[in-house]
Amino acid sequence: MNLNASQRQAVLHKEGPCLVIAGPGSGKTAVLTQRVNELINSGVSASEILVITFTKAAAIEMKERFNRLSEDIKPVTFGTFHSLFWGILQKEMGYKASDIIMGQQKNRLLKEAIALAKIDKDDTALVNAYIAELSSLNNGMVNIESYQPKFVDAGKLKAFVRAYDFLKTKYHVIDFDDMLLKAYTLFRKKPEVLEKWQQRFSYFLVDEMQDMNDLQFELIRMLSERTRNLFCVGDDDQSIYGFRGSNPKIMRDFMDFYSDAAQILLNYNYRNPSNVVKAACNLIGKNGNRFAKNINSTAPEGNIKIIEKQSPMEEAAEIVAELKSLKANGCPYDEIAVLYRNHTDARYLVDMLVSEHLPFYLKEQMPNVYSHFIIADIECYFQIAIGNATKARLIGIINRPNRFIHRQCIENGITKSSMMAFYTINPSNQRMVEAFWADIALISRMSPVAAINYIRKVVGYDKFLVQEAMKNETDVNEYYEIMDFVLEIFKDCRTIKQAIDKLNMLKLKIDYENKNRVVDKGGKIGLYTLHSSKGLEFENVFILSCNDGVIPTNKVETREDLEAERRLFYVGITRCKRNLYLTYNNKKNRDKSRFLDELKL
Repeated sequence: MNLNASQRQAVLHKEGPCLVIAGPGSGKTAVLTQRVNELINSGVSASEILVITFTKAAAIEMKERFNRLSEDIKPVTFGTFHSLFWGILQKEMGYKASDIIMGQQKNRLLKEAIALAKIDKDDTALVNAYIAELSSLNNGMVNIESYQPKFVDAGKLKAFVRAYDFLKTKYHVIDFDDMLLKAYTLFRKKPEVLEKWQQRFSYFLVDEMQDMNDLQFELIRMLSERTRNLFCVGDDDQSIYGFRGSNPKIMRDFMDFYSDAAQILLNYNYRNPSNVVKAACNLIGKNGNRFAKNINSTAPEGNIKIIEKQSPMEEAAEIVAELKSLKANGCPYDEIAVLYRNHTDARYLVDMLVSEHLPFYLKEQMPNVYSHFIIADIECYFQIAIGNATKARLIGIINRPNRFIHRQCIENGITKSSMMAFYTINPSNQRMVEAFWADIALISRMSPVAAINYIRKVVGYDKFLVQEAMKNETDVNEYYEIMDFVLEIFKDCRTIKQAIDKLNMLKLKIDYENKNRVVDKGGKIGLYTLHSSKGLEFENVFILSCNDGVIPTNKVETREDLEAERRLFYVGITRCKRNLYLTYNNKKNRDKSRFLDELKL
């Protein structure tokens, strides 16, 4: 591979600390693998070289790319932070794989700790907030006594953390966060163990430094202290995992920790079209507290298209039309990705892809919107209306909205006559039962769209949603958007039976794609959240719902929050190698994203 001047400088760096700032498409993986090769060619033993990245897949890919540089297999260690320090714990403390808790086992322990801490276990949002704070606490190396949680009560958080630690000790188990925490504690308490592992490696290369948290940085700093040959590659502008504890400030602090460190900027972008590079630099330049970068593009201009539509459905239809056009002009579907901020933003597009029989795959498991309680309620109304009443369906919707009909009424039977018979001595409840079945009779003769509007406005389902939103501390507009979505997908259905069939087909399609996600990407359009698209590249990239309140999210409260959202959008637009499509919609007079103006197209 021919290296440019800055790449060559990074590859040839040998002794002492070095920070390499590597923007999108700058060839950082090539630099890392070539540098390892150069170290070995200069006489360094391959067994003394450690290369760390953040995912197992990335470590495997880097090892494979390194192995292709030579016919000989060289014993360089490629791994993740967790695999490295888990290996140390196994050797030094005797842990076994069976001691690790994850998935359902970990969830059970967390729920037990929540109960011990006397936190409302039925408040899902609150429980998730406590679990998120626990992770931030562990990865941020903050003492529980001085930690100030952002979203939960400090006293109850302490009780939860102590309960969780007590349970892990009781059952003799550890979780993934513990792997790093226990390694750090081991090194602090037993300097001889740290010294032993310092002797094991002499050269340390770290990829994706911007994704590091404080604990990871401290561990690798301790491990490399003997030689100080710490070579870190990253891009502070692509730090998008703050919710996992990553801290882009670590890259800037690196130069304070190592005042003698070399600093190298990989200043050529080999991926993105020149106009995308320029637009991306305009955007990210709005952020403060970052390394200044002058990035040069090596590619000609591509196509940047901003598309405005009146509704999410029209936006999805336009994207599908563009997808078909690209395919007709010779572009394979697997060179196309559609990116979005949240899974819910993609629901109209997924519906249209299924309807138009366009092949796609999911990078991440997508919550199945067709399993949402609102859609489940509508399906219950529809099924009962066409004569498919069951006990479960009646129980599901008989009091949505509240009709004050007792569950035992349905246990007595699922017909109008059996339910009326239950209330023989209660005329007012009989009238409620009669009104319910009258509504069902009317719905059975309507089109799906008319039936939904009737359920919402006449039956009173919208008022029920207001009560549900208050109970769940949710914005009722989120529920109304689900109702609007159902109306849109049923517009082409003439009968309730057709609507039910379409609903089941869509539900099964999402379940299938979730189960088989990324098994086979060949000939399929990729659907990715902006977060999950990092590190990938495609000829054609679509980013949908470029609206204020979506990207940036309406949860932005501080300048730091806004800068994190800007970095996320920056990552998204720099996935494209040729054509970039940015779409937004004006539903309910929503504004287009401020980031579109910041591109200065």
